[in-house]
Amino acid sequence: MAQQGVGVGVGVGVTEALGAELAKAVDLILHPGTLQQARLEAHMACERFKDESPLCAQVGLYLASSVQYNQQVRHFGLQLIEYTIKFKWNCITHEEKVYIKDNAIKMLNIGVGAAEDRSLLHLKDALSRIIVEMIKREWPQQWLDLLPELSQACQKGEAQTELVLMVFLRLVEDVALLQTIESNQRRKDMYQALNNNMNDIFEFFLRLVEQHVNAFRETTRLGHFQKANAHGRVVEMVLLTLSGFVEWVSIQHIMCSNGKLLHYLCILLNDKSFQCNAAECLSMITNRKGQTKERKPLLQLYSEDLLRYIYTAASQELNSHSLEQHQFLKKLLQVLNGMVQQLVALWGKDDATQRPAQLEIMFECLLLLLQHASLTIAHNAALIWQLLLKHDVCSKDYLMLNYIPKLIHTIAPRIVKLPYPVNQPILGSTDYYIHMEYDSEEEFAVYFFRCRTDFLEIFRLSTLVQPLITYSYCEQWLQSRLRHAQTHPECSCSVQDPIYLEWDALVCVLDGVLSRILLVPERPAVASGLRLLEDCLKLETNNPLIYSILLSCISALFVFLSMSSCQLTPNNCVAMSGVALLPRVLDKIFRALVLKPPNELEKVQLKSAKNLRRHAASLLVKLAHKYPLLLLPVFEQINNHVELLLKEPATPTPSPAHPQLDRLMRTTLQEALILISNHFCDFERQTLFIEHIVEQKRTEWLNFGEAFKSPLDFMRYVGLDKEPVYVLDTMDATIVNRSRILDALHVVLGVVKRCTWPDDPDRAQRGGFVIGCTDLGNPICRNPATKHVVPLLSHILSLMRVLNELFRPEALAALSEGYRQIHGMLEHEKKLLMAICAIPADPLDTTIKSEPTAFEKMQTFMSLVTEGCYHLMGSAGPSLGRDLYQLLGLSDAIISNIFSCLDIIPDYRLRPIIRVFFKPFVYSCPPTFYETVLLPLFAHLTPLMCERLSRRWLYISSLYESGQLSGDATDTQEVLEDQLNRTLTREYLDVLKIALVGGQIGADHANSTNVVAMENEEHSMDSAPQSRAAQTALLSDIISDLGGKLLRHSLISNYILMTLLKSLAWNDGICSMKAVNIAAPVMRFLASEQLMDENKAVSAFTAVLQGMQVHGQHEANQSGLITLGVQFYELLRPKFPILSEVLQHIPSVNAADVQKFDEKISVAPVKGNKVDRAKKDMFKKLTQQLVGRSVNQLFRHEVQIANLPPMQPKPGKSSTGSGSGTGSSSSDIMDNNQNANLSNLFRTHEK
Repeated sequence: MAQQGVGVGVGVGVTEALGAELAKAVDLILHPGTLQQARLEAHMACERFKDESPLCAQVGLYLASSVQYNQQVRHFGLQLIEYTIKFKWNCITHEEKVYIKDNAIKMLNIGVGAAEDRSLLHLKDALSRIIVEMIKREWPQQWLDLLPELSQACQKGEAQTELVLMVFLRLVEDVALLQTIESNQRRKDMYQALNNNMNDIFEFFLRLVEQHVNAFRETTRLGHFQKANAHGRVVEMVLLTLSGFVEWVSIQHIMCSNGKLLHYLCILLNDKSFQCNAAECLSMITNRKGQTKERKPLLQLYSEDLLRYIYTAASQELNSHSLEQHQFLKKLLQVLNGMVQQLVALWGKDDATQRPAQLEIMFECLLLLLQHASLTIAHNAALIWQLLLKHDVCSKDYLMLNYIPKLIHTIAPRIVKLPYPVNQPILGSTDYYIHMEYDSEEEFAVYFFRCRTDFLEIFRLSTLVQPLITYSYCEQWLQSRLRHAQTHPECSCSVQDPIYLEWDALVCVLDGVLSRILLVPERPAVASGLRLLEDCLKLETNNPLIYSILLSCISALFVFLSMSSCQLTPNNCVAMSGVALLPRVLDKIFRALVLKPPNELEKVQLKSAKNLRRHAASLLVKLAHKYPLLLLPVFEQINNHVELLLKEPATPTPSPAHPQLDRLMRTTLQEALILISNHFCDFERQTLFIEHIVEQKRTEWLNFGEAFKSPLDFMRYVGLDKEPVYVLDTMDATIVNRSRILDALHVVLGVVKRCTWPDDPDRAQRGGFVIGCTDLGNPICRNPATKHVVPLLSHILSLMRVLNELFRPEALAALSEGYRQIHGMLEHEKKLLMAICAIPADPLDTTIKSEPTAFEKMQTFMSLVTEGCYHLMGSAGPSLGRDLYQLLGLSDAIISNIFSCLDIIPDYRLRPIIRVFFKPFVYSCPPTFYETVLLPLFAHLTPLMCERLSRRWLYISSLYESGQLSGDATDTQEVLEDQLNRTLTREYLDVLKIALVGGQIGADHANSTNVVAMENEEHSMDSAPQSRAAQTALLSDIISDLGGKLLRHSLISNYILMTLLKSLAWNDGICSMKAVNIAAPVMRFLASEQLMDENKAVSAFTAVLQGMQVHGQHEANQSGLITLGVQFYELLRPKFPILSEVLQHIPSVNAADVQKFDEKISVAPVKGNKVDRAKKDMFKKLTQQLVGRSVNQLFRHEVQIANLPPMQPKPGKSSTGSGSGTGSSSSDIMDNNQNANLSNLFRTHEK
């Protein structure tokens, strides 16, 4: 551009008059006393001027350079210039462009204000953006003297240097970091220009750092603090600008001049004025990703001098408690984390990369930070230790082995739970930092739980390396606590007592360490573990909390009993002592089941005793699950104990006079027995035992017949027709009836979930479990529980029918007034659905829950019965196998009972039917029974689900359109319904995927017979977003045998296809991606089987286009939909030419493009399931006008950046050395004039 200083023919008076009017408008807008209407009118006037006035830039320059106006008006003037450049640059004349450019450079040379004046940052930022916007449009091809002009500005002082650095930072953000430039070609041009001059740019940055740090220190020493602040601001700006470069440039530029940049940054870590910015820049460097050759040079940070700088910076800040120093330590930990990630990525990869000689300094630094009072600092340091311990070579290095004792001694005290401080904390204490970082007790509780998990992981990882050290620590800690408990018996029952909190931490550590003992070859002596176990058994206490802790210790130490049983010989005294301890362990557990609290009149102690009994029962299940063979020889003794306990009649609510087990504990004990009985390996013996358990409840189920006849009978039986009244008398008929139903249900549920045949086929054969073989030769086993459970299924199905019929109008009308809202969702269900994080709580805490009301008790009963029924029937498929599916009339029974009233039950009740029952039921069905069982079920369910989901999505869409659902709403009923609908749709699509193409059943039902605790667990509701594997599946999945049968059934096929196609465009990205992955193989199957007609073809292709319209702005969705659209077109276009007409109806579509796409499809053959990239690009171009836009993109002005002539690289390209910070390449894209002036840019004026 030629230099020009004219005012482009505009009168000064006109500019001044317009400027004065705009200044008044800006003042009016920003004045707090302005009326809303006046403010709106002023704002609209300013916007009209920006859009319509040809004098926008001239007036903007006048306002920006006029000192008589305030900062707000001057900033508006700069905005006017930027607006002209961004939106009018392609329309204005060359003279106007030169005028704007010259005046912008003039303002840059003058400066906005002193570098140290931070109140002007917004003006400086606005001016730098003007320069950057012009650079985007003209540099390097047409603004050849940009760098000389910036060079001249730098020579004028610190204020101008700061502005030049801001220009560099904004430019690199737009070009490389955020990549916000609209024209990809222009971005590439500037990226190349920056790279070609990167050596000189980095030399410039390093010189600025050195020069201004020295000047800062010198002026500070002389007391010239204003001048020092100016130099300090330049250093700060250099470091910020460097942070924008170091993340992406070649490592050779970072390491130029023998790593001078790293040295400078490490030195500045010890300078309080610059340490935060230096740490930020250094963390960008240390956390770089890339190939080995890009990472290796960073190991220079492990040199002694640099590690010393880092260690000194960390140690100096430990005694400082300001927020700024705390923030610095967080940034320093990011640096250390990056350094360790580089080390573990390289260490051991080749002979050249071994343990750094000065690694001990790093370890000392990390250990120091681990001891910091702040939980956040310590936690971040612990995560770095985890990286080191997980590395195979590093974890076994002698230095790490020496540090493990120090590490665990530092970590252990931090596992003790901390209460949220209520009083003003002492400066520098842990409570002080808790108050500083967490706004509420709930927020802190969630974070502490995460910290504790990571601290415990260090113990687990350390055990894999040095098991004797970690075990020895646990042993000493446990012995110390046991001695203290014997000499100071505690009577308190509070979970906040320091003594209990230490016990709790000890149990966590002990369990973490001993859970890894069997994974290592070097194990602690069995005798030592048995002695600890015996010491725990010796301690007698009637404190329920301490007793519960002892049970947890026994549970962890039980592994030594298992180890001793493996060494069992007549002469092995250790093993024999283990055998002798087993009865004592069981006795300790059973005594806990009948323990009476010290004061039976205290509710807190009663609750503690109840919690203890539940813990003891759960522990027995855990041991039966983990060590069944160890308990098998004493099965009869355990059974006799349980029988004695079960002889007492269960009461719904145990009282001081009746401390016996409640229903849940009784069922849990029976589950433990069933788990052990699974190892009888004798079908007859096991089935007799199951008969004994079920026999007790068979009569109960028969007696329920009248109650389950109709919803009204059921309501009378459980008391839903009466007002909720808190009854002290536990013998109230309706309360007893509810307890009987739950008891009978959970006994059968326990049998179905726990009872199974032996895993070993030989044992199953010898035990009489095998009754035949499949077509593939796999054994078919029978479940010992089948003949006892099947007769009860009719009653269970009747109960499930009644539960659905409770939503009939007559049943709802029969509810008493107090129970009108009984069918609402429980609060914890709502929180789970809305993904509200539950606050971690101690299960032994008696203060968490208040006494439930009569209404809450009824609501809990209804929830337990409903969940129990669906879990039972969902587990019956995998557990009972063929014996279930071959039952005559099974599909009719399911349709008339489980699927009854599906049209009226709410979404949250339909979810468990789909997820908990139907999904595993379909997954477990043997192929022989597809036609007799599954086809009738799908024929009934698919029309209902298609109609229901369509109706619900229409309703939800109407809520969005009317504004009742928006981003601000979080807790309304509509938001809950929206989330329920999304989740239900996703889960139904999961079922369709399993049925049509197969797949894993997921975490909900995997190993359902081996779950440790049978507490009606809440299954995962949301599926993970689409992965690369899912993208591959889109092209490779094939329809399964069951899927083929479903798709050949005309009714089922139509409704499945309709649901999938509608799901593509429903307003949920995850649903759309799931539907895409199922629709692709479905369409391939239907096309190959000649099951498509013209109507279906048009509907399918139109659905893809609708999906593009709704979800096309999201990259993940767009990719799948484009692939699906091309696949559909390839498959269907040859037979249904009408599809090209569908494309013609896309708004603003080019008919020639459609013709080209048609020709491409017809000429290029389909290569299996692969989709040609060229076809996808063509389809993307055709559908571009359909793609919806994000809300934040809807009303923005389109920025147009015109491409410049292509850059011509000069011949004779040479490379620059990585260590060289000087010298310019002959391939630089600037002309000689530009390059000749580069050296001037990087010479700042010495002051």
